[in-house]
Amino acid sequence: MKKFVAVMLAVLTLAVGFVTFAACKDDKKPQGGGENVTVNVYLPDGTPALALAKAMTEGVSAEGYDVDFKIIAAGDIGKVFAATNADLAIMPTIGAATNYKKGVGIQLVSTNVFGNLYIVGVNAPKEEVSLADLKGKTVMTTAATTIQLFEYLLKENNIKYVEGDAADKESDTVYLKSYDDGSQITQALAAAGSGEAYGVLGEPQVTVCQSKVSAAKILVDFQAEWEKLTSFDGYPQASLIAKKSFAEANGAFVNAFAAALESNAAWLASADNIAKFKAALVSYNETHSDYQTTLANAALTVDTVARCNLGYRSAADVKTSVKDYIKRLSGTDLDDGFFYAAA
Repeated sequence: MKKFVAVMLAVLTLAVGFVTFAACKDDKKPQGGGENVTVNVYLPDGTPALALAKAMTEGVSAEGYDVDFKIIAAGDIGKVFAATNADLAIMPTIGAATNYKKGVGIQLVSTNVFGNLYIVGVNAPKEEVSLADLKGKTVMTTAATTIQLFEYLLKENNIKYVEGDAADKESDTVYLKSYDDGSQITQALAAAGSGEAYGVLGEPQVTVCQSKVSAAKILVDFQAEWEKLTSFDGYPQASLIAKKSFAEANGAFVNAFAAALESNAAWLASADNIAKFKAALVSYNETHSDYQTTLANAALTVDTVARCNLGYRSAADVKTSVKDYIKRLSGTDLDDGFFYAAA
C-alpha cells in the first residue's frame, strides 16, 4: 500500500510539473511576470498611420497587455527595429524586406495599405495625361518607395528617365527631380504660375495640394498603372511588421492586434469616425512633446481616405503579392521566413 501511494505521488508530481512547464512555454500568454506587458507600436506620420486609425482611437483590447502608440517622422520608420524598443510597426513593405534581407529579425504580419500615389499637375496641355505624355517634362518626386515605383512604371512602359532637372530636356526622356517632402512639391506646383508642373504625391498630401493650388489635378493613378502591368489589384505599399522575438513570445497578442485592424478601412469610411480619429490625434499631440503628428491638422475626407486604398490582408494571403512586388522593385527574392505564421 505504501509503495502504491508513493508511486501515485510521484506521478502526480510529474503531472503538476508538466502542466507548470507547459504554461511557462505557452507563447499565447503574456510574458510580463504578472504585470501587463507594454507593447510599443511605431507608425510613420502619414498615410500608413491611417491603417491604425481605429486602433488608436478605440484602443486594442487584449488581456495582460497595454499598447503604446508612437508616431515618428516618416523618414525614421525604417530603422525602428534597430534603434528603438519597437515590438510592432506600420512601415513601407519594401523597407521591411530590405531590413529582413540584412538580417534584422522581423516578420510581416499583414498588409494594410495598397497604394496611395498619384501624379498631380498644373496647366497640363490636355485633360487626360499618360505616362508617355510626360516625356520631355520634369516630374517632382520624393525618395524611397515613391521613386522606386515611379522608375519601375516608366521602365516597364519603355520610357527613358534620368534623375535631375536638365536644362536642355530630351523629348523622349522623363526627368525626375527629387524633393525631401511632399509639401515642397506642393509649394513648387503653387509657384508654377501659368507654366506646366508635375509632381508625385500620396494622399492625404494630394488633398492638401488641391486645397492650396486650385489648378492642381490628379493626372496619373499609380495604382491603375500597376494593375495594368501585373495581375494584382493594388500593390502592398505598407504593412504591419513584428519583431520576430516578440511575435514568438506573444503570438496570441499579435493575432489579436492584427485582427483589430481588419475593420479599419470600413471604419474610416465614415466622416464621424474620421473626426474621432483626428480628435484622438489632437490628444496625442497634447501628451507627446517629442513629435507632433501633422495628421491632426490634415485635410482628411471620406474621398481622401478612399484614395489611400486601405485594407487588410494577412501574411498568408498577401505572400504572393509581396514577393512579386519586392522582386519587381528591388530584384530581391524573399523566403517564407519573412512572413509571420499565426500562432
